Amino acid sequence: MRIGVPTIVGAIRMPGKVGWQNAMELLLTGDRVDAHRAKEMGLVGSVVPHDDLMDEARRLADRLTQGAPLAVRATKEMAWRGQRLPWVDAVRMGETMRRLVGATEDAREGGLAARERRPPQWKGR
Repeated sequence: MRIGVPTIVGAIRMPGKVGWQNAMELLLTGDRVDAHRAKEMGLVGSVVPHDDLMDEARRLADRLTQGAPLAVRATKEMAWRGQRLPWVDAVRMGETMRRLVGATEDAREGGLAARERRPPQWKGR
């Protein structure tokens, strides 16, 4: 707004991320917000002191990489596509992906590791 050019992608995506009121405030004023306001709006997941930022990012990265790669990929794909597909189509696609990923070596390993109370060894297949 402040340079005379509209933000098209932002206008399309932001209301779904932060709600209509917050999106319109940001989109139409061009105001910047601090980290705490961004957290209130849902733009960021957490706020940490600057000195703790890299340690916190590494902890999150470690947690994110513990999942089975194929299951993580399928979940991300469904989260993305599910927002854009009609409900019935999204459920059908999700069930198809679940059956495919559920038949993988990693799915078998995950079940076995859970029964044996040990960390799984993912192979991405």
